[in-house]
Amino acid sequence: MKLLQSRAALAAALACAALFAACDGSGNPFTAVPVPGGPTGAGADSTRPTVTIVLPDTATDNVAVGDSVFVRARVTDNVGVQSVTLEGYAIRGNPTLGTARRVDRFGTKTVELRAGGRLVRDTVIDRFLIATSDTVPEGGVFVVVTARDTAGLASADTVQVTLGGPRISVQTTEASYFAGTQMQVRIAASDTRDLLSSVTVNLSGGVQLNQVIQFPSARASFDTTLVIPIPLAARGQVRVSATTTSGANLVGVATPVTVVLKEPEVDRVAPKATIQLSIPGRVEQQDSFAVQVTGVDENRVDSVGVTVLAIRRDLPTPDTLRAFVGRGAVANGTFRFAVADLGLDPYQTYDIDFEVTGWARDVQGNCGAATRENTPQELPCTVTAAGYRLSTGAGRLLKMFVARGVTIDRPGTGGTDVIADLVADSSRVYLSNYTRNRVEVLPLGSLSYGTPVAVGSQPWGLALGRFRDSLYVANSGGTNISVIPLSGPTLREAEARRIFTPNERLFGVIYDIESGEASSVSLHDYSDRPQFLAQASNGLLVYSTRPTAAARDGTVRIYDQRKLRSEIFIGYVDRHTSGRAVVVNADSAFYRPPGQILVCPRRRLGDAVDPGCIAGRPQPVADSLAKLRALPPNAAGGRYDTRVDIGADVLEVGFADTTFVAASTDRRYVAVGEGVRENARIPLFEAVGDSLVMRGDVRDLISNAAERVIGLGINRDGSLGVARGTQAYFFDRTLRLQGVMESGSPTGGVAMHPENANYPSGPLRLSFVSGIENGRPYIDVLNTFNFFRVKRIFIRDPVVGALAVAPRAPGDPAAVNLRLYALTTTGVLSLPVTNADLP
Repeated sequence: MKLLQSRAALAAALACAALFAACDGSGNPFTAVPVPGGPTGAGADSTRPTVTIVLPDTATDNVAVGDSVFVRARVTDNVGVQSVTLEGYAIRGNPTLGTARRVDRFGTKTVELRAGGRLVRDTVIDRFLIATSDTVPEGGVFVVVTARDTAGLASADTVQVTLGGPRISVQTTEASYFAGTQMQVRIAASDTRDLLSSVTVNLSGGVQLNQVIQFPSARASFDTTLVIPIPLAARGQVRVSATTTSGANLVGVATPVTVVLKEPEVDRVAPKATIQLSIPGRVEQQDSFAVQVTGVDENRVDSVGVTVLAIRRDLPTPDTLRAFVGRGAVANGTFRFAVADLGLDPYQTYDIDFEVTGWARDVQGNCGAATRENTPQELPCTVTAAGYRLSTGAGRLLKMFVARGVTIDRPGTGGTDVIADLVADSSRVYLSNYTRNRVEVLPLGSLSYGTPVAVGSQPWGLALGRFRDSLYVANSGGTNISVIPLSGPTLREAEARRIFTPNERLFGVIYDIESGEASSVSLHDYSDRPQFLAQASNGLLVYSTRPTAAARDGTVRIYDQRKLRSEIFIGYVDRHTSGRAVVVNADSAFYRPPGQILVCPRRRLGDAVDPGCIAGRPQPVADSLAKLRALPPNAAGGRYDTRVDIGADVLEVGFADTTFVAASTDRRYVAVGEGVRENARIPLFEAVGDSLVMRGDVRDLISNAAERVIGLGINRDGSLGVARGTQAYFFDRTLRLQGVMESGSPTGGVAMHPENANYPSGPLRLSFVSGIENGRPYIDVLNTFNFFRVKRIFIRDPVVGALAVAPRAPGDPAAVNLRLYALTTTGVLSLPVTNADLP
């Protein structure tokens, strides 16, 4: 007999008092009691049966409320067992007060062993006792097994269980399994009150396993199916048990399940293998590719693997560069390989053929191969002398192009940040991070970014200062420009130097050309948000403004940091439109009937009061303003700058998005190129004294090449520029077209070689133009005098933004002449250009 709880003596005493049963010294109220009318006299059976409860035991004595309890008991008798009764109940109340009573917690079951007409002397009884409707959690619940023999003698055994805590169950899909296959075990547990903290699964016998599943956070339920491999040599039985622990530290125990392991069947059927390929058609040498192999077998897959043969077929004799081999003791595996393991020259491009064979093996050694993507196959396998597996036929053929350069991911999760522009100096590449309001810093030759620099809202265009000691950042989310000094050990914005650009407006005038009388004055407000910019050699900033929903036209602005003055530049607007005029740099302008305009000039720098307004017909007002501008400067050097441009139509001022700005290396010339418009305008400015003068007639270029500009570059001294449209065309400092190059479809930026100068006599005549042709992105090296392609460098992804030239990085081989950096569809391209690329 057993008592499994510390409250056993007290419970036994209560049972004695309540049931008036005879108790032995242990306090067990179920000691054998003589039955009236039992056998007497010589030869009568006087030996009571023996009862031993095997389950529940100390590991299974916690039962969830409402769950059945599994009882296993061994019963023996010297003559024969008549019946066995199984019951479970609690004793509630106080025996001293006479209130003790029995409360059934489980239904009683009686097993009659003489029903078959034979004597049973030794047996094991397994039964589930079904829970009653009582839902009170409590401890000290008795589980009692009583046996009576054929002579009427009785004996009993008892254990105590606790009702409450979590519940858990174990199920297997089969009662027996073949060795070498796999067993599926379902574990389900729940505790809605105290929640579950862990589950432990234990297998003993022919398969050994002890797995603890610890939950990261408490949960009310858990239901999963474990797939457990059965070793080929496993035999006998496997006992599967499980426990779960609640948040109140109560342990729930599942009723164990026993399964039988059978001798393995002879298996001659190969498993089916399926391959899924992640092999891009265009890669860089730092990239990788992957093959997923899945095996399916009627018993169990032992392992899967893949063999990838990399072959160059562009040689006189095909050359297998490498056999990529992957293997794993799994039924589903993904194998990743590095392109760099091919050992290719990083300054060349290659066409590589891949032959891919996936395979799966079962525990019997049968092998099935697959060479068709997403199709289960069981082709015969063969093992080469080198030890890798192939099919008896050719593998799945794929072609890979290995391009030049290395692409660095954009910042942000998954490289999702928007980079709007980039520029490079002698040591770093700077990138405007539109998403995070900062400038990213990439050391030359590095694959990782340095510490970013916080700037204003939605930074877009970047420009190095005229002395290359500062970086200007156009904050397109506002109306200001950040300045970052580049000479210190730590880069940060000079907050006191941030440039806050004023609002600028123009006034359109309509007048009669015969009488000279005005008929209207209209106010035209434009976007003030800076987009692209450059600094001229005299310190003036030239920047384009970004159109918005409220202000649909952008403009070209000139900002003087010394005078804190800006103006909308309209020098590119034709002056031959009859009956039209534009008022520039005025505080205000009005129509004054009959036929007059009233213009109020803005004050000079250093003046304390505004000048008087000027009224009259448009031409006389223009003449009066010209005299005002001719006055000597004041003590602060300020001059009047308000004017009326007769013949200019205000409707021709606005620029469409996007308007590019480029400067010559010596900063003497600055060009502006209008994007998103065919027949685009490209004004070119020259820094003269303390002002900018437009050079050339922009209409000459437009009439010779009606192109939409998507990239713009100027050489070192401004003697030659390049604009990228559907073709690349080159212009001199008077904006006369010098040559045109067909260069595939346009995608993004252009750049001039930093030593390209003195056109047409300069010795170095190279530029760089991006594009795409037949699906292959590239950067062309072009001759800018004879206008032919020197070299086409194929890259992985199309250039879609700025293209910048940088010097060789520290540690670059002597063969590297310079580096190109560009914004592509996937990141930032770093492309070493060799001496062989620039003959």
